[in-house]
Amino acid sequence: MNKTFKNILKILLIGLITTIVRIIGQLSIPAGEQTVLEPSVFAQNGTMPLAFTVYGIFAYSLIASLFLLIRNRLGGKLILQGLKYGLSCCVVWIVYLLEPLPHVAVIDRITYPVADSLALIVMGLLLGWLFGKPKYSAGLQKTAFPVLPVLTVTACFFAGRMIQYFIFGIYSSFDEKPLETVLWCLLTGLAISCVMSWLNLYISNGNRVKRAMILGCLLFGVDLILFNFFMPLVFDADISDLILRSLIDILAVTLGCLSFSNKRNAVEL
Repeated sequence: MNKTFKNILKILLIGLITTIVRIIGQLSIPAGEQTVLEPSVFAQNGTMPLAFTVYGIFAYSLIASLFLLIRNRLGGKLILQGLKYGLSCCVVWIVYLLEPLPHVAVIDRITYPVADSLALIVMGLLLGWLFGKPKYSAGLQKTAFPVLPVLTVTACFFAGRMIQYFIFGIYSSFDEKPLETVLWCLLTGLAISCVMSWLNLYISNGNRVKRAMILGCLLFGVDLILFNFFMPLVFDADISDLILRSLIDILAVTLGCLSFSNKRNAVEL
């Protein structure tokens, strides 16, 4: 059995265990009621548990595999290397789960972030255990917090969201809760930019475009798309709306990531 095949099996195992943890979390969440969105076809025909399991294994395995893009330059103990990545995913998922949307109940803004975070933390611990690398030491140097790039990513995300609300009229609570939605856009843009700034420290050298593509399209984009498409498993969601909001958010963050330095900067975190 070659190394590549072994790694694929490890990734799938991580995806399976993470999905099991997430299902346990889901079963612990009190059943909520909402009248905005209809149940999905999977919920109606009773196949949602199977669909959730299959998609969960696929999604978590793919998210886990992205860890391989940064693991070679992470420092610290092996378990902590994966935990750091898992926590970075948690930040992105939590802020998106806090988005003001018509169908989201107040309790859901507590229970779902807890359940998803637990699953992603377990994923991170498993990644560190199975894929962690010995401490990277060559060329370590302290770096100042990149204020301007972080603000640039935040501004790009905010602009992208305003385009979605005013031009495309995406599904949102913008008309009913404009202030809350704007504050969420700013908070989410800032959170994403901080995560991208941290991940940028551990990407191998490359020009700005390459690094921005890795950060925005892979480490953020793939994660976001997989997160968004858990929704159609439960609700009769507008797929075109999900695709549009995902693509614009990804494009906005990728453009913002062009502002990050392409110098080899690894830090001890």
